[in-house]
Amino acid sequence: MKNKFLIISLAMSGFAFSQSIDSTCVAITSKNTNCKVKVNIDSTKFCHHHANGNTIIIKSTQCSGISKSTNNQCKLKTKDESGKCHHHRK
Repeated sequence: MKNKFLIISLAMSGFAFSQSIDSTCVAITSKNTNCKVKVNIDSTKFCHHHANGNTIIIKSTQCSGISKSTNNQCKLKTKDESGKCHHHRK
């Protein structure tokens, strides 16, 4: 019986030390609302959108990829730096 409690207490103490504290980003979005992106507050208070406390605004654009079946430009919107949606990125 003692061995069972010893094993359980060791396992529980290991879980307590392995947990990191997650919180939300402390920045304000461009729409004047609180950012809801989760961050690890042990390393930073800001998410990748609000690096150094600045708001990075990325506008969506139409995908520059070409559809293989219809040979027309893709109609999906993307915010990716490459200008291509998730279907046309490699």
